[in-house]
Amino acid sequence: MLLPGGLVLTCAHTVLSRPGRDGTRAPFDTVYVDVPASALSGDAPEPLRARLLQEYLVLPTAHFSGDLALLKLDHEPPVPHAVLHRQIPARNEPVHFTGYPEDLPGGEHLDARLMGRGGPAHRPEWVQLDTEGSPYVVRHGYSGGGVVHSRSRRLIGIVAHQFGTPQAPVRREHAYMIPTETVLKHLPLERLGLTVTGPRAVSRDVAVAPDRTASGRIPGLHRRLTRWLDGEPDTDPVELAFAGEGEHALLHTIRSVLTLADREQSPPSASGSPAGEPQVGSIDIAVDATNRTAGELAVHAAERIGLEGGRSHGARLEQIAEESPPLIAAFLAVDRSASEDAEITALLRALLARGDSRLLLVFSDPGSPLLARVRSELLDPEWADRRADRLAARVNRLAECEQRLRQLPARPATAGRPAPRRPDGRSPKLRRELEQLCRGGPLYDSPALPHALFRLAVDVETALLDAEAAEQALAGPLGPHEFVVEPPGDGLTDLPVVAVRDPDALVTAPAGPHLAGGDRLHQQYEVVGPIGQGSHGQVYLARDLLLDNRPVALKGILDPGNPAAVLQAHQERLRLVSLNHPSVIRVVNYARHPSASAEFIVMEFADGAPLEWVAAGIGRQRPPFSGPRVREFIVVYGLLILDALSYLHDQEGLVYGDLSLTNVLHCGKGIKLIDVAGVRRPGTPGPVSHRPPETGPLGEMTTAGDLYTVGAVLDELLAKDPVPPADLGTQSLERALRRAMARDPKRRYATAQEMALQLRGVLRELRSLRLGEETFEPSPLFDRAATALDGQLGKAPPLTRWRAGGSGGDPGHASPARPSGQDQDAQVPGPAEVAVALPVPKADQQDPNWKELQRTSYADPAGLLQLSDEWLASPELHLLRCRLHLELARDQLRGRDQQLVAAAMELDRAGRLLGDRRRYDWRLDWHRGLTELAHGHVRQALTCFDEVYDAIPGEYAPKLALGYCHEKLADSASDAETREGHEQQAMRFYDAVWRRNHALGSAAFGLARIHLARRSPDLALASLDGVPPDSRHRTAARTAMVRIHAGPPADGSPPTVASAVRAYAALRRLVSHEGLTDRQAYERLTAQLLELLLELVAAAREKDPLAELRGSLPPGVPVPAGERELREQLSACYRKLAEQVPRTDLAEDAELAEALLDNAYRTRPLGLRHDRDGHRNGRRGPRSSLAVWLPRRPWLRSTGEEA
Repeated sequence: MLLPGGLVLTCAHTVLSRPGRDGTRAPFDTVYVDVPASALSGDAPEPLRARLLQEYLVLPTAHFSGDLALLKLDHEPPVPHAVLHRQIPARNEPVHFTGYPEDLPGGEHLDARLMGRGGPAHRPEWVQLDTEGSPYVVRHGYSGGGVVHSRSRRLIGIVAHQFGTPQAPVRREHAYMIPTETVLKHLPLERLGLTVTGPRAVSRDVAVAPDRTASGRIPGLHRRLTRWLDGEPDTDPVELAFAGEGEHALLHTIRSVLTLADREQSPPSASGSPAGEPQVGSIDIAVDATNRTAGELAVHAAERIGLEGGRSHGARLEQIAEESPPLIAAFLAVDRSASEDAEITALLRALLARGDSRLLLVFSDPGSPLLARVRSELLDPEWADRRADRLAARVNRLAECEQRLRQLPARPATAGRPAPRRPDGRSPKLRRELEQLCRGGPLYDSPALPHALFRLAVDVETALLDAEAAEQALAGPLGPHEFVVEPPGDGLTDLPVVAVRDPDALVTAPAGPHLAGGDRLHQQYEVVGPIGQGSHGQVYLARDLLLDNRPVALKGILDPGNPAAVLQAHQERLRLVSLNHPSVIRVVNYARHPSASAEFIVMEFADGAPLEWVAAGIGRQRPPFSGPRVREFIVVYGLLILDALSYLHDQEGLVYGDLSLTNVLHCGKGIKLIDVAGVRRPGTPGPVSHRPPETGPLGEMTTAGDLYTVGAVLDELLAKDPVPPADLGTQSLERALRRAMARDPKRRYATAQEMALQLRGVLRELRSLRLGEETFEPSPLFDRAATALDGQLGKAPPLTRWRAGGSGGDPGHASPARPSGQDQDAQVPGPAEVAVALPVPKADQQDPNWKELQRTSYADPAGLLQLSDEWLASPELHLLRCRLHLELARDQLRGRDQQLVAAAMELDRAGRLLGDRRRYDWRLDWHRGLTELAHGHVRQALTCFDEVYDAIPGEYAPKLALGYCHEKLADSASDAETREGHEQQAMRFYDAVWRRNHALGSAAFGLARIHLARRSPDLALASLDGVPPDSRHRTAARTAMVRIHAGPPADGSPPTVASAVRAYAALRRLVSHEGLTDRQAYERLTAQLLELLLELVAAAREKDPLAELRGSLPPGVPVPAGERELREQLSACYRKLAEQVPRTDLAEDAELAEALLDNAYRTRPLGLRHDRDGHRNGRRGPRSSLAVWLPRRPWLRSTGEEA
């Protein structure tokens, strides 16, 4: 969006580099900006260089917020600039905007509707856009474009092109708008001298400074207003509040909550109030009515709604009542306005007229006459009873909380921190007060009832907050205030930063069994007190007096009189000295108590929280351990633990043995394994918290058992999520953990590194599904697929497409309708073709034929079968030969069954060579799936690939295979319900693969085929458009886009000029930038495009669509001058296609050439027809204007592609 002074407002993600291996994206310093409006001069616009203003860069966050950038152009272009306007982004309001996708440089217009606050953030800043019903979808090239409110014609925000997440599913026809208020929150446009129109949501006389919103609030009122703004079910559309003279705390609380709810004026981060924060954007109008007339308040409301001005007061109220969208408004001091009560009531009634609107009315005087009028005219007769019932429910909740508190043990005071306070039971007193206000009570019919109910509601919420806070502090493992938590970065493996707020606060008692606070060891370590107990000893906090009182941990022996415990401590000391890994607790010294025989290990102080505390945070949805990213944190914990276990297993020959939520601490940005008393040699008895099935009675642990405990700990964390999503990433994580916890140790991962490999793949899948962006990493287990499973859609139309006739747009001839590329060539590929086109597993480096397999490159499977006869027998050899036989079975009609039998025999030989490992080797299941596909047994193949998914859930290849199997089963389904179920599963798998790696054309084509089958060609185009330029499937994807653009509309309607413009642009880009070098393919695509134009002319009747098309394309793009020239060009195209038919003695080839020549002469304006005796009448038509536009190039070659 162009702003005055040469500034450009856009989305930050448009100026970031592609994600690196760690998932991070760096901003560019200099970018180039196209200004399409400058093309009005008739010259092609030159991109303008712009500098990124780093100080105004607001990076997109993991919660779909931010994403703003300001650019400074080298010079300001002579075109009009935009003016942002503040307006309520109300639900269902119509808007429109223009995007400039790569395939349509002239831009395209989209209509949409606002769908309310959007994005998976706890405090969402964006508004969801719904383009459903529009002919296109939002895609790359829209971000940063201005969103115009269709009624007011004001610019109210910018587009942010994002798909949804599993936690907040958003269909692809949805995108987001960053409202003007959000832009102003992050970027000081007004301070930069730029004009912004429209009133603020929360007027200046109501809002408080952001730094004052965190203090001075009444917690109970804060929570009540927050719940009302968030639309909790037990709140009313009209909320009455009271803040009179001298009640500064009440008024400050109301103003603070409204400021927190304002997009523009809320502070950058939440204050952390236990009462919670209102959703950002949950207030639309907040104004102080003091000394203002009803007319002034109505004008203010109309401006916020976006209604036109210049009306009388009565007409404006009627307009508000008829046209106002649902809104949330607050009027402070509503009883101190300068108008009569009747006028104020009329305004309030107009705002509520259309339903679903909500009003907060703050009265200064509980005895105000306006209050009585509001109560009689705006509140229903059951209002007081309903309010009393809801208050009774809150009092009951308070009583239950107080009951739980009485059953919790007390916590002692710790150094520097008092004992948690247990509040007195207040529910009986509050219940008695409520009884006075209920029906039959002495105050029920009193005019003071609304004020009394309001004050009681505030007291109930305050008491409930105190009780819940006390319960949280007394219930283990530790309260949230024991630790300092900072939000995570946006990197792939970034965790929140956790540290102990005050180490002394962890002390649980003044003294332990052997040490007391103040004791000194070796005149260096001063004891603070006990902080916990490990499996073999008490742990104390101490201060290192020689190193600036740095905290350290002292660990003693649980029972010094027990020889086994003493031996255990000695062994632990020796092991700790030798261990050196950043995720394993480190020993720094050894000390003895001067007056006792007790010995202690001096360890580094683990400055963090146990995963048990993290699990409690997940269960309570306590940020940042809430929302969709929690599962990624769980996977990162697993990766860090596995890295430490890999060190213990491979370098030290040890097992950890006793992994649990209490023995893993989240320290800073990483983890620490503590309590290493259980570290031992494999098979040695020891403590076990999560016992694998094969473990003996004394806790004999193996490396396989260690991996079992990793799965158990991560599964325990995952189970704490109260609302687990049902997306494919979560399913992949569950499968990864299920394999780690398999009852048979041989079915688990062989090593910690193997498990980490799969978890890394799961992590990338989770991130891709959450953010909708690629997190590519080459597969460690599969080679890249050489071909895309395009089902012929990614190739130029075959010549047989024209066997039955040419264009159906010829009104003068009864030729058949032109065939639909979407119907004929978007078919699901055959199972035999897919069996040899799926990715191939990489060869095992331990296989004796590994070197030969790496050097083998073949185009002749039969020849390689002969050559490989001389190789050493090995599993990889027989798996290769299995695939070669499947390839021969696909290509040979005769002998197919023999090839399939041979493939099965080779697979069986590979299994025999693997011996006992054959039951656990996923490569055999993969090849069984391929052979089942080759036989056409899709259901059996799906079962095999699902077994592979179980074994390697972090890989994309089994998901691609499962997506295909479901797609094929949907294609052959006999009923609509079965078809829908398989299609949904296919899209689920394809989408997960495509989001993770856009270069995998097979997934993009799978999605495109399903969308075409559902008559949603624009969604198919969006999938294909995402295949990046560096993909080997890019040209096929762009070819498919040309064919879809040039194909007949899915609903059977006539083609439009817009579709022809897109088809022209797509073909132009395909030849000039997207790698199409095949002249014959280009000629076939040109014929399809000219057929589209002929249908367009035939459907237009009176108007000239070719002239409209010419005006919509960039200057210099030739378009036929009229129908006659168009027919001549298409006729010439058909003759060129006839020349492509192979010159053979086959009758079918001769018939095809005849049909193409028939098309040529039927299409020509003179109507001359080919003489079947061999004579050709008529003149050669002129060269196609597309050929003039795309002249013959030396790199356009003829491949002799067969029909």
